[in-house]
Amino acid sequence: MLTAKFLRLQSFYFRLLGMQLLEERELDRSRSLCCLLSIVTFLPLTIAFGLRSIHNMDRLTDTLCSVLVDLLALCKIGCCLGRYKETRRLIKSLHELLEREHHFPVAAAIIARQNERDQFISSLYTLCFLLAGFSACLMSPLNMIISYWRTGQLQPDYPFPSVYPWDNRQLHNYLCAYLWNVCAALGVALPTICVDTLFCSLTHNLCAVFEICRHKMKSFRGSAAAHSQRKLRHIFHLYGDCLDFGSSLKRLFRPLIFAQLIAASLHLCVLCYQLSTNLLQPGVLFYAAFMATMLGQLAIYCHGGSCVQTESQLFAQAIYESDWLELLLAGYPAVGRSLQFAMTRAQRGCRIDGYFFQANRKTFVLIVRTAISYVTLLRSFT
Repeated sequence: MLTAKFLRLQSFYFRLLGMQLLEERELDRSRSLCCLLSIVTFLPLTIAFGLRSIHNMDRLTDTLCSVLVDLLALCKIGCCLGRYKETRRLIKSLHELLEREHHFPVAAAIIARQNERDQFISSLYTLCFLLAGFSACLMSPLNMIISYWRTGQLQPDYPFPSVYPWDNRQLHNYLCAYLWNVCAALGVALPTICVDTLFCSLTHNLCAVFEICRHKMKSFRGSAAAHSQRKLRHIFHLYGDCLDFGSSLKRLFRPLIFAQLIAASLHLCVLCYQLSTNLLQPGVLFYAAFMATMLGQLAIYCHGGSCVQTESQLFAQAIYESDWLELLLAGYPAVGRSLQFAMTRAQRGCRIDGYFFQANRKTFVLIVRTAISYVTLLRSFT
């Protein structure tokens, strides 16, 4: 049986969204549409707040941060709904591939190790994201209490920048607005966690299969030359399946990676600016938590893409370290040509990109550096 940690956390959150990753059940669109509706109805309130505060840099950057989060969440909900069947097919093909290979002890250990790593990273990211949202929802009542204790007046405060067509100084109106904010936060958090952790799991399991290919390549020598050739054909077929899966994964996530990398530089810029201007304010804890979440979100895509490319390219080194010389000396020149072709292809690797940007660690560093330079520009306007 395949490891119980395969897509364990992801399946739980996708079920909350009304979707099944591993079970054959119909899509429950009502939950996804509720998330979609909570964001779509709240987004105009945030945009109106930004237009009203267009000359206030602090409020404007706060609005931009909220709008970017909402738009990314809308993209991810659209991906979940529009590409649900394609995602299910991709997961099914990966599951069948892992089921076929995990019967070997070494392969089972590799798959278990990669899934443990995936569940740890996904759980840590989910915890950071939920803590950021919880702290945002908690800070508003705390700010109201502190303001009332200092001034004796109760001023409405909201988790996220927004304006309303009614007077929120009345308690029932404020409670309605506050619950609207909380619903929007849940509508953002659920699809974001689902899609980001799904990408994390798929890339880790793809890396596991590439690692299995490497291990088999280094020990492909059989009792006879014909046996070795059969094992080589199996290994090359498995590596080809990995490349096909990587291409499907790239095709599925490419639009999201493009949007994620574009938004991340603006996101980090805004959050760095907010941190620099609120160092002595209670809200600095929220901005610090949100900054860690955004860095984690960006790292999931860049680290996952970088690991897939590295693991796929290491197959060329495994070919070089294998017992290929004895086959050539035994009079099988066709094997040598096949190994050369396979090594040439493996040097290219499997690349995950977002159209113009490749998801790897270099891109991560570039985005962080660009965000810091944007902060300097924003500070010049204040």
